[in-house]
Amino acid sequence: MVKLANLRAPLNRRCVPKQTNIPRWYLMSDHARMPAPGPWLKNMPPGGAVILRDLDAKRLELLAIRIIPLAHALGLKVLIAGDVRLALKLNADGVHLCEHLVRRNALRLRPQKANFLITAAAHNRIALQRATRIGAQAILLSPVFTTNSHPGAKSLGITRFCALARHSKLAIIALGGINSATIKRLRSSPAYGIAAIDLWTQTA
Repeated sequence: MVKLANLRAPLNRRCVPKQTNIPRWYLMSDHARMPAPGPWLKNMPPGGAVILRDLDAKRLELLAIRIIPLAHALGLKVLIAGDVRLALKLNADGVHLCEHLVRRNALRLRPQKANFLITAAAHNRIALQRATRIGAQAILLSPVFTTNSHPGAKSLGITRFCALARHSKLAIIALGGINSATIKRLRSSPAYGIAAIDLWTQTA
């Protein structure tokens, strides 16, 4: 299990005013690399969040039905990727939007649910601005480091990541290649929190 102290120490405790419900720690499900995140939920710090992703709508719904009660029992929030209606139907805690959905302004109709969390993906400054305009509360900025999810993709690198993060007033979540080694490179960065897959399966 990942030691909480090892996770908390590297990040500066960036303050995001009036957004106390925003988690700092995110587990990303992945149909190829982590299709069943249930066993790893216990490795997450309390107050963290799980983002459930699957391009197949039926699989995503079945996954959410299984994971939401498990996560809630552990004090974790659950966000559904790309499907506001499903998130509301299953009493999830929010929705995560990819850049494509942000460009389409997928939240023209705001969810009328208290404390409904909206996160968005961004890979550059324009995407950061779009996510801010649609009302996202936190932005998953990626890929910070080389990642197994997108082999061969160019990473931002810590310098570029910090420059983009400082440009935003929202909570910036570092995503991409985050593990027990690379998280140390985020020390004193503007990162509010981290999102990862492999990190939660690693031992201390």
